[in-house]
Amino acid sequence: MEVKEPKRKFPLIGIISGMISVASHGLKKPITVQYPEQKPYTPERFRFRISLKLDDCVGCTLCEQVCPNGSIKMESLNRENPRNKRKIYPDVNFGTCTVCRNCEEICPTTAIYLTHEFETSRTRNSFLYSPTELTMKEEDVKK
Repeated sequence: MEVKEPKRKFPLIGIISGMISVASHGLKKPITVQYPEQKPYTPERFRFRISLKLDDCVGCTLCEQVCPNGSIKMESLNRENPRNKRKIYPDVNFGTCTVCRNCEEICPTTAIYLTHEFETSRTRNSFLYSPTELTMKEEDVKK
């Protein structure tokens, strides 16, 4: 049985096709944005930061149970709310949050929801957001 050798390509063809590919990408307009001065485009349906309506939260712990990596823990908060008899509210760790939106989907009263805010850089080392910090906008939390 005879073994056929594969056809050898002329080496210059590969080099030329690579140069054409690099040149075509080099002529395109760059998509880099100078971030602090210019804000990047965010789609209308983009959601990132978790927010909370304390008056609507009933303390059912469904958001804690459905969180795939345990970023949400329930924290007791001494606050009068006739709907929340146990006085427990979600506490979110944004350091481990994957923004899967499960908490938003499972909430029976839509008390926990995601907003358009994505600028969550902070000066302190903790990524834990208490229930009262979840009710505020990010710029107010930074202060």
